[in-house]
Amino acid sequence: MKNTFRFWGIVMVSVGLSACNGLGVAQFGTSAGGSGFNTDSSLSYSGISSYDEKTDSTVRLHWASHPDAIAYEIYDMASGEPVYRTTVAAPAVSVVLTGLTPSSSYQFRIRMKTSDGKTDTNQHELGLTMNAAPDVPSSIVLQSPNYSPGMNTTPTLRVAGVKAGDTVQVFSDSSCTTLVGSALASSDTLDVTTSTLAPDAYTFYANAKNLKGNASNCSPSSVSYTLNACPTGYIQVVHNPDVGTTADFCVAKYDMKSVSAVATSQAAGTPWVSISQTSAKTACDALNALNGVSGKYFLISNPEWMTIARDADEVDSNWSTGVAGVGVMVRGHSDNNPTNALAASTDNDPYYGTGNDDTQAVGSGWEQRRTLTLSNGEVIWDFAGNVWTWVDWWVTPANKAYVSSDGSPVATWREFSALDANIGGSDEMKPETWQSSFPTLGGSSGLGKYYGGLNTSGGGARRGGSWNGGMGAGAFALDLSNDASSVSVSLGFRCVYRP
Repeated sequence: MKNTFRFWGIVMVSVGLSACNGLGVAQFGTSAGGSGFNTDSSLSYSGISSYDEKTDSTVRLHWASHPDAIAYEIYDMASGEPVYRTTVAAPAVSVVLTGLTPSSSYQFRIRMKTSDGKTDTNQHELGLTMNAAPDVPSSIVLQSPNYSPGMNTTPTLRVAGVKAGDTVQVFSDSSCTTLVGSALASSDTLDVTTSTLAPDAYTFYANAKNLKGNASNCSPSSVSYTLNACPTGYIQVVHNPDVGTTADFCVAKYDMKSVSAVATSQAAGTPWVSISQTSAKTACDALNALNGVSGKYFLISNPEWMTIARDADEVDSNWSTGVAGVGVMVRGHSDNNPTNALAASTDNDPYYGTGNDDTQAVGSGWEQRRTLTLSNGEVIWDFAGNVWTWVDWWVTPANKAYVSSDGSPVATWREFSALDANIGGSDEMKPETWQSSFPTLGGSSGLGKYYGGLNTSGGGARRGGSWNGGMGAGAFALDLSNDASSVSVSLGFRCVYRP
């Protein structure tokens, strides 16, 4: 039996036809919205009114509200047939359509639907052509690091004002021709990490590219970043505000060596020792004039020491179990065999000169590894063991930390975990000046011990331990029994470079 239907003022005849779901052509009989086209010519409705926020693949449609509407059905009439797009429940009077085709033209019509399933018969349409390319990203900022200058060779930029599905590209020039990074957006904001950069001053811009390969203009918004390089023989260290560093810095990879009386970070040669804290500061400062800079080279400070130590003790590979904080952390050449300081070697020979290797048991040689790996992949030599290191820190003798049962500092090695006096937040020896990420661990775990000395003398800080330090050696080892003028054949120093 034939059925006759009236659709939008046109009488049509069909035999059991139904509408396609999704983005299909709405056929007579049942709409893609899920109900029959039961039109009512007596319903007066003005339909679609305007559009805005048009991009290459999205647009927001607006329509008039109708008091009898329970929903609004959106169709595209560009083909001459009603292509169903979506249904929106009242009282909403706008919708954002997505997944549209760049450069394509559309003719949108909106019908209101009542509670008894009837729709109006308005034929009001609004034509538009989609943009060819995405909108220009609205902003680009430094995300990691969030400051400049820095030493991160692969900075991350946060780009806003993009849309899901587009490829966001970052460039190092205002014409967006030198691509340095890209990523696929899943929201309106995206983080893009660059490829490895060479030290230089950069200004980054961004654009967006759609699935058709059409790219937006280059963003007028930009962000600058200066990548500093560490001097030869120095490695990058990521700052740690928790212990007092606010910017990345460079540290000598090796104990300083005397090369024609110039403090030099190199593998060859034994460490420069028998030097006072005062002279070590002078030797580091002298590097400024020698390198044509001012205020860049210094003797390592205690916050910088702690930044390195706290970073290293959270790296799994520095621990015997492969899990940070569990087992023993490497403590370097510290077993008094041989009974002298050693030169360094290449990173793939971390037991150089010790006679030990990583196949030995913990306590029988494994812990004598002379290298520590930092979280950024950098490797530092002899940060623990080999020779003590002067640090630019002097603690007032009366304010040295001690065990309360002693009454004051004594000439005795102590575990850090035993300290319970003069370690408050306002004291010179605040926890962040000596404490590891695992404060209950100590010498037996490879972190080192504390030697306060008497509270009437000394106060110059030396750290790390020496070749005969045993369990007293470690990345957190601290000796405050020396004056700034003290010298020893087992006491050297390490310089830093602050960009």
